[in-house]
Amino acid sequence: MLVGETGTGKEIFAQSIHNNSKRCNGPWVVVNCAALPENILESELFGYVGGAFTGANKDGKPGLFEVAHGGTIFLDEIAEMDYVNQGRLLRVLQEKTVVRLGSYKVLPIDVRVIAATNKDLDLLIRENKFRIDLYYRLNVLCLNIMPLRERKEDIKLFIGKFLREFYNISGRTLRLTNDTIKFLEEYNWPGNIRELKNLVQRITVTAKVDTITCEMIKEILHSKETIPVLSTRENRQVKEIREALKEAKGNCTAAARILGIHRMTLHRRIKKLNIDDY
Repeated sequence: MLVGETGTGKEIFAQSIHNNSKRCNGPWVVVNCAALPENILESELFGYVGGAFTGANKDGKPGLFEVAHGGTIFLDEIAEMDYVNQGRLLRVLQEKTVVRLGSYKVLPIDVRVIAATNKDLDLLIRENKFRIDLYYRLNVLCLNIMPLRERKEDIKLFIGKFLREFYNISGRTLRLTNDTIKFLEEYNWPGNIRELKNLVQRITVTAKVDTITCEMIKEILHSKETIPVLSTRENRQVKEIREALKEAKGNCTAAARILGIHRMTLHRRIKKLNIDDY
């Protein structure tokens, strides 16, 4: 189990575990439990046979646990999984088998499961929103991923990584002065690694010179125009939520029904993704 604030790089950490394990040649499968409605999450995780439900592929579909056989499956935002699917997941973890929706055939699986959350699971257990038996099954080893402000030695490494990443897009080679690096190491980073990536991306796009000074960084950090970088999955969520809100004419209850999620889950996603234009 990986626990840490939003944007601390839990997925990066989990993939590092996979890449440095005996399963490194096996599949690496990522599931964002908050990105899929409850009814879709079940079929995505465990698969289904043809005709299992209306709209199902006639040939059926393997679940992501089957896809991850021999490798690792990363269950991000595990606290957002609904109670029913938590029960199904618990059985899969205990039995090391899956049964596709609409089938009786038991399929053995060999998968390492890494779960991650930014929520207080102890509190959710007390509120009967998270199964205590699943918690104990997942929490064999709990690793607390420290926020970036407590991992200052990583900041320079991430800056180098992001500069190389954006060089492949922009073709620009930027250099940060020593004072700039020191300033960034002392900055609090409330948005963690995601905020740092946003900053480096913005520098790459807007800087008119190749040597980045401390004054340029301060101007960007103090600007209200800084927009958090969203992942591909988050961008897809924003699009789906906006379309549902438009169809529901701004009614969150109706939009949540369209998305197949609870109204409070929708409110959390709207707040997290800064969707304020509906």
